Amino acid sequence: MSEVDGAALTLYSRAGCHLCEDAEAALDALNQPFTRTDIGTDPDLEARYGWDVPVLLRGEVVLAKGVINVARLRRVLGLTGPG
Repeated sequence: MSEVDGAALTLYSRAGCHLCEDAEAALDALNQPFTRTDIGTDPDLEARYGWDVPVLLRGEVVLAKGVINVARLRRVLGLTGPG
């Protein structure tokens, strides 16, 4: 569960995606727990998100797609503080 609004964060990604790796690193840097889901293992997710990965959701709400860095995460998650 994320501390933000009590809803879990999910990061949809694919193996070998450098933007996905950057998004994971940014989430880790902000100590935001999340579930990583590889869309390449699920045809329905592959059809839904395709080349939009990484895609970050809080519950069922898409928060961000594409370049997801610490500054962007702070904005979309409503976090304050240094960084």
